[in-house]
Amino acid sequence: MNLLFKSIKDFFTLRFLLLSTLPFLASFLIFGALFLYSGNEFITFLNSTANGSNLAVDQNLHPIIGYLLTLAFVKWTIVTFFYLFGTFLILLVSIIIGVIIIGFFTPYIVKNIAQKYYPNFTRGEISFIKVLMMYLRIFAIFIFLSIVAIPLLIVPGVNLFIFNIPFYYLFHNLLVIDVGSNIENRERFEMITTKYKKDFIVATFISYALSLLPIIGLFLQPLFVIYLTHLFFTKSITETN
Repeated sequence: MNLLFKSIKDFFTLRFLLLSTLPFLASFLIFGALFLYSGNEFITFLNSTANGSNLAVDQNLHPIIGYLLTLAFVKWTIVTFFYLFGTFLILLVSIIIGVIIIGFFTPYIVKNIAQKYYPNFTRGEISFIKVLMMYLRIFAIFIFLSIVAIPLLIVPGVNLFIFNIPFYYLFHNLLVIDVGSNIENRERFEMITTKYKKDFIVATFISYALSLLPIIGLFLQPLFVIYLTHLFFTKSITETN
């Protein structure tokens, strides 16, 4: 709990509050550019889906499905799910964009926290090539998990949370690698993240849950990095002593 209060105190300083606007601005600009580029086609698609034209099937080949799609309630349910899933997917993508953007400033955050609280700590570093290989691996697993999750969208109940699994996996690993690679060498990074795996999972899981809060979650990205920075330093110091 002391780490949380310390992290919140650090977060509410001018330098980190200014950083907190970057993930939101980046997501806004990216999605704004996409909308300007393909906005007309997207709106047309949404209108046609709402009218049911995108839901038509050959009744000769699929008479039961064709009949069900003529029912107003079925159309309304499908269209509502489409809108909700689309909105949720945009939220998940914006979270990952936020993590990637704030990742460029992780060395700056780690340096400031180290100078303020851990000036005598000797930091290590993982080489760029090794970090890149770690990123490629987790992105490959993320893509695999996303592909596996797609068929499960038709399962009631499961479809409400299934896509959180690959996105949380990506969120967790991006944060841990971003922070840890600026504090530890490869051997100590693997040792710390393995021995204190539960601590890092709890930290990133709570961070991910907070990230799901629309807009607010984007502004909290530096706080997550600050907390993980403190967590890495305290665990490393514990191992050293």
